[in-house]
Amino acid sequence: MFAVNRLSGEAIVSDVPNPGVEALNGADQLAVCFARQTVDGNPWIDHRWALVGLAFGEVPQPDGPDQVVVSGLKLELHGDEAEGYHMNTCADEPSLFFMLRPANEDQPDGPPTVVAVSANFYEAARWMDAGESVERLPLPDGWCEIIAAFARAHWREPEKKRGKRYAATGDHRDRPGH
Repeated sequence: MFAVNRLSGEAIVSDVPNPGVEALNGADQLAVCFARQTVDGNPWIDHRWALVGLAFGEVPQPDGPDQVVVSGLKLELHGDEAEGYHMNTCADEPSLFFMLRPANEDQPDGPPTVVAVSANFYEAARWMDAGESVERLPLPDGWCEIIAAFARAHWREPEKKRGKRYAATGDHRDRPGH
């Protein structure tokens, strides 16, 4: 049912065929699965929610009471972030990054809320620098090539920065007050 299972490391066959560019650009195509895991030996918590699966297209049902599926997620690619996509697709394990926040006050023991999804390596780093919780799952089969092609199509050389107007030791001009 799910394309990825991080707990066992095994691939699980999905009923949905490999997505094309339409799946990357389509709205509400992604769903993630959280599994409740028991935490032993911790005096403050008795469980944690782990991100264990990814599905696209039709939303699958959870496999049991200790799983929750969050759907309605969307991956958007932006041309001005091509370098971050390129860095991700060149990594040893290209990933989708998920910004997570704790469960809302109505369900304090519930799974985290997925705030954003990205395939941009730099954006995930910015989220972590801002103190956000970020989890990752490997990219589904075929997505790496599509995202890499998108990055190549939108790649722009960085603009050359102009030099400083004044040299560090001064510009050897008469400048009153300096």
